[in-house]
Amino acid sequence: MDRRNFLKIAAMTGLAVAAPLGVRRALADAEPYEGPYFVLISASGGWDPVYLCDPKEQGPLNRLYSAAATQGNISYAPIGLDPVALGLEEAEVAYLMSNTDFFTKYASRLLVLNGVDMATNNHDAGARATWSGRLPEGFPSFGALVAAARAPESTFAYVSAGGFDATEGLIPLTRISSVDAVKKIANPNLADPNDPETDKFHSDKTMERIRKAQTARLEAQMAAARLPRTKAAMNELFLSRGGEKLLKGLTLPAEPATLPGYQLGDLQGFMQQSQFAVAAFKAKMAVAANLNLGGFDTHGNHDRDHVLQLAKLLAGVDFFMQEAEAAGIADKLTVVIGSDFARGPGYNGDNEYAGKDHWPVTSVMMMGKGVQGNRVVGATDAEQYGALVDPSSLAVGKGKKLTPESIHLALRKLAGIDTAEVTARFPLAGEDMPKLLTG
Repeated sequence: MDRRNFLKIAAMTGLAVAAPLGVRRALADAEPYEGPYFVLISASGGWDPVYLCDPKEQGPLNRLYSAAATQGNISYAPIGLDPVALGLEEAEVAYLMSNTDFFTKYASRLLVLNGVDMATNNHDAGARATWSGRLPEGFPSFGALVAAARAPESTFAYVSAGGFDATEGLIPLTRISSVDAVKKIANPNLADPNDPETDKFHSDKTMERIRKAQTARLEAQMAAARLPRTKAAMNELFLSRGGEKLLKGLTLPAEPATLPGYQLGDLQGFMQQSQFAVAAFKAKMAVAANLNLGGFDTHGNHDRDHVLQLAKLLAGVDFFMQEAEAAGIADKLTVVIGSDFARGPGYNGDNEYAGKDHWPVTSVMMMGKGVQGNRVVGATDAEQYGALVDPSSLAVGKGKKLTPESIHLALRKLAGIDTAEVTARFPLAGEDMPKLLTG
């Protein structure tokens, strides 16, 4: 895949590469990255832990299940997937994953952090805190930080399908929407990128003349650039010169994940995000990837819409893990699943169409390399307020609030970047909890 072509149709296909201002590095010879890999899965909009991993008694906070279920040491909400209640065909429900199926399969590998105090119910601030460890602006996402620390010379170290992905100028960011988008970028001259034998828009000779003209134009623009914004744009285009060898190693699936029905379109998109991320890891190009599924901001119709989105999310996580296993990289992966904040406490109305509003005390789930599974750290009470946690023993009752800062301090240590120079530029003031991830 030619890097110039990679940028050529990015705006049309949903893929874009953004470079830090002033980048002028020889990126084409960046070393292949062997791992570990980090996947940050965002349930955008604010999920409801009461209907997932922090179950409550039936009552004001919960009207869908009679009692919590357990798998190993982990309690969860045993909500069934009723096609009628979800507004789906039975065949469509088969593509979803229930809480029971998810926790039965993954509890032994899963760490659940309950009672995480986000100190906000604002979407933007909550997403920042979840994925950077800090509420105010100015810090990079964990994905950008770990990519900058582990593969600073790579053009493709951090890929994102959405969610909070600020880089603060540390590393180029590659945004991706689907496998189909990448296939179009890889084969811009094919009418159907899924069929190598399809018609071509131009002859090979014409395409070569187009490429030469593009190169000459870019060189002239770079030479004439003076204004900061123009220079920033040239920096992005400069990335087309680098990473060509790595991009040629990116092997995408012959068939992108495809699901029936328009109501599963966002899950289909998540699955294609997963396929691209796994391909980037397997090609030794990426360090970190953001995957994103929206639709969790359920101020109305909570019992239908939120349950549906959770079932899509768990199905998507399961699909990603299966793809990673098939690619032989699962043992090098650390997966973090989180949201802006929580929902509740309780409903905002009395009828069946009522929703749940924003609530700052939430949950985070993790699994993979370096994470000790079959554990729950933290808790919330019957009114969904977070309990204090002892920083050393992790016992609930006395100690400190469990916060995004503490989680990210632990993540930085797990990733081996806590003493890196780039990490020192973004210090976190949270409570150190040495056993948080490792037990």
